[in-house]
Parts: sequence; C-alpha cells; structure tokens
Amino acid sequence: MSENNTDASNPEASASLTAWKQFLANLAEAGETICSPTGARTPQERAEGFRYLTRLLGAGLDMHLEQADPARPFFTEMLTPTRKFLGDNPDTRYDYVPLDGNHSYRVWGNRGDSVYLALCVYGKKPDGNPNIGGNLSDADMHFEDDGSYEVILSAEKPDGARNWLPLNSETTSMVVRKYFMEHATNALAEVQIEVLDPAPALDPYTEAEFAKRLGTVGNFVADTSSMAAALSVFAALNSVTGDATEEYVALQVVDGEIKAGENKSAQELAASIDPKIIAAHLPTPDIQYAGAWWKIRDDEAVVVEGKPPKARYWSVQIFTRWLESPDYRHLSVSLNHGQVKLEDDGSFRILISKENPGAANWIDPSGHSEGQVCCRALIAEEPLEVKFRVAKLSEFAPKS
Repeated sequence: MSENNTDASNPEASASLTAWKQFLANLAEAGETICSPTGARTPQERAEGFRYLTRLLGAGLDMHLEQADPARPFFTEMLTPTRKFLGDNPDTRYDYVPLDGNHSYRVWGNRGDSVYLALCVYGKKPDGNPNIGGNLSDADMHFEDDGSYEVILSAEKPDGARNWLPLNSETTSMVVRKYFMEHATNALAEVQIEVLDPAPALDPYTEAEFAKRLGTVGNFVADTSSMAAALSVFAALNSVTGDATEEYVALQVVDGEIKAGENKSAQELAASIDPKIIAAHLPTPDIQYAGAWWKIRDDEAVVVEGKPPKARYWSVQIFTRWLESPDYRHLSVSLNHGQVKLEDDGSFRILISKENPGAANWIDPSGHSEGQVCCRALIAEEPLEVKFRVAKLSEFAPKS
C-alpha cells in the first residue's frame, strides 16, 4: 500500500493541511466582511464585493505565492483593468516585486510615453507596520537619449551608479508606478529586474514554504478587504450630500499622512483613522490626494470644483466602496488634466450624476448612489484646492 501523504500525523502533510484550512478560513472571513455591517449596502455592492475578493485572490497568488522569491525576482502586474484594489488609477499601471535588503538588484527599462515613472520601496518596521523605505521618480533619474534607464538597489551606493535606491533590513517590496495620459496611444514604460548577487541553489519546494506563502495570501485577502471596508466607513461618516448646509472641504493625504484642513468634522474624522490603514494602501510621497464620500439622488449631481494644481499630472475619479475604480474600459469614471475642459476663469468643474445634463466634464457613477471621489496630483508645487457639493441637476440644464 502506498504511503498516505495526507495523514495528519505526518508533520509535513499536517503543516500544509493546516495552512490550507487557515487559508479557507481567511477567505471565509473576507466573505463575512463583504456582508457585515461595515460592508455592502446594496446588491450591486455585494456583487462587486465578492468579485473584488476574487481579484485580491488572483493578485495575492501572483504576488505572494507564485512570484514571491526575492532571490529570483519577477514583477507582477499588480493592478490592471480587471484587477483593482487599494485605490487604483485608470491612468496608471502598477508593477510589484518582493525584495530582500540582503540582496542587490538592477532594474532597467525604458520610460516610453509615461508622464510619470517612479520606483517606491516599502518595508516593515519592527512593530510590523509598513513604511516607505525610499522613492525615486523620473524627476531625479538619469535617462539615456532613447529613454532607457538603469537603477541599482542595494544597501550601499556603488561607484558610478547614476540612479540608486537604498535597501535595508526592513525592506520587503517595491512598486513601480507608470502613469500615462491616453490609454489607446501611449507606449507604457518598460521595467525589468535582476538580482546582482548569485542566488543560492534552488531547493525542492517544501510544504513549509507553501504553508508560509499561502498564509501570506490568505492574510492579504482578509486584511486588504477589511481595510477597504473600514476606510469607506470612516469616509462615509463625513459625507457630502444634498442635505448639507455648507460646502464640503475634502480630507487630504500628503506624504502618506491624512490632513484635514480647517473643517472641524474632517479633523475629527482624520484623528479617528488608524494611520496603519493609510500606510497599508502603499502611498508614495510624490502624490497628494483630496477626497470625499458622496451620496446623490437620481435628480442630483456631485459637483467637484477647484483650481488646477501646478503639477506633473492631476485627475479626478470615483471609487466603489471597495476602493476600486469602476469599469473604465466602457464607462467614464475618471478625467485627467489633459481631458478636463476648464472654465473661462481657469477653474474646473466636474459633475458626477446618473444622467449627464450636458456638462463638459462628466463622470458616470456606474450605477451607484454613493461612493468615493478622489482628486490626485503628482509632484504638485502647491496644495490641492478642491471642494465638493451636491446640487440639483436642474442647476445645470441648458439655457433655452
């Protein structure tokens, strides 16, 4: 009779079986989050919520199980038009790779038509909280005439390195952000990576390694879904609605930290948000955010108004409760600075409404009556000046 490799008395089999059961428990926990009091409010949000979990799972398997060896690194396209979380931007592609501060790496490629290219290294503090270990954007990079580049990642800067990012014992990963203006015509930036020091011999795959990686995947799905739901609940405590009696001033994220301006309710909200929730969404110091939670009726519109920032790039977009952009392949869910039509005085006004009353700048709420709206600016020379209100659609009806 052949050996029973699934016998729980076998320590190796027991480790992988225990990990598998915990993985399923983590998925069940994530499912409960979707239907919990902090989760979905409508059938559409429930359907999108469970789809969101499949997207987290797909990304998690690539990032933390299949391509999780920092000694043999490969980039995972973390966010795509059909895989979204952590507040994805339709104008950006995000490449993730695990790193180990004990290794040195060479990253190379070509900037293409990118309006912004940056490498941001992340780590974990001794208490387990995530942090930014270093950020290098194209503003500080050397490129060859053909747009090609090379970046060295190491503990010490090598002689002759034109572009360098430091690594240390806390280093865990890196995200490369590649922004562009036009989906159809722009050539995306290219990025590749190799480890510079010889990798050890590849050992046979073990159940201990499988258990460790699968545990990371399960925690990623459960924790990320829980954080998205929590952040939406916090944001919804200070909503902009048609019943508001004053203009809404947005919460902002600057250098990875929440700022609330002079709005008292926003200050109270910002003070109540655990900084770990923001840090876990992998911020970068080059981006400023201003956002709000909105609620509208069928005859109302969210009005986003402001002054265009002096910045490399800026845009306005919406998110679902799960911090996903709706389907931008088929719907108008975001507008960047190259697409927004300005008012005569140089300001901008964007409407979010179920029907377009003829506005020059319109975002489709994608079937939702509430959600999040976000304005982001890259390498901004000044703070974002953006305000939100809800108004009747009749205010914007064409004059006869």
